[in-house]
Parts: sequence; C-alpha cells; structure tokens
Amino acid sequence: MRNEHRSRAVKSPSLPSPILVKHCMTAATHSVGKDQTLAVAHGLMQAHDIRHLPVLEGGKLVGVVSERDLYFLETIAGVDPAAELVEQAMSPDVYGVSPEIQIETVATEMAKHRYGCAVVVEGSKVVGVFTTTDALDLLAKLSQERSTRPS
Repeated sequence: MRNEHRSRAVKSPSLPSPILVKHCMTAATHSVGKDQTLAVAHGLMQAHDIRHLPVLEGGKLVGVVSERDLYFLETIAGVDPAAELVEQAMSPDVYGVSPEIQIETVATEMAKHRYGCAVVVEGSKVVGVFTTTDALDLLAKLSQERSTRPS
C-alpha cells in the first residue's frame, strides 16, 4: 500500500473563505516531457510518491499522465517502457484551472467529468496539481473543523 501523504498547501488550523484551489493543491514540482519514456515517468512517480504528472512540450502544458495510464499501456503485449514515449500514454485533454478558482467549481467539474486531477496553471506555468486525494484531505479537514466548533 502506498503512502499518499505528501506536503500539501493546506496547513493552517482554519481554512480561508472562500477556499481557492491554491489553498489545497499539491505544488507541482515535477513534470515530464512528452518525448520522455514511460520508464522515466514511472521513475518520477515512484521517487516522489505521486500519481499524476503534467506533461510538457517546450515548457508548455500539453497533457497529463497518470500512474493508471502508464500501467494500462504497459499491459499491452510488446510495449517496452524504456522505449515507449509518454506521449503515447498521456491524455491531451487536461482540466486546467487558475490557482484563484474556488474549490467548489473545481470539485464539481472533477466529479462531473470523472477527472482524476486538475492541473493548476498560472499564465503558462504549471504551479500545482489538485487531485482526488487533495479533495479528500480537504474534506477531512473541513469535517474536523466542523466537529470541533462549539455548537
């Protein structure tokens, strides 16, 4: 079983209102080039205990690849992770959002379209990723705050 606890932006005892995606995203310190191999992407995911990587081409966001995408492609007979490129596994349809967007909007869209993550982009720079794990962390924090409030 993987340890899904990573450094998150949600650290304060009380969350701001309104809650913006920048308050609860995971800072994007890792990405992968579309011309890198599946093995490189897997190595980054394993080394940093992450399940989603923004995919870049020339510094611009062109897709997202998940651990599940990699596993799926690697199950096809004849696929060599050391030779196949991330471009073959990535999804070019990225749900990109501003760090200033309200979390309700992001969560609603993610649930509606069954997205595993939203890539947080400021201008043309990837600044974070908001995943379903981040959403569950936020839900737990909100639930804890609610249960400790005086009635």
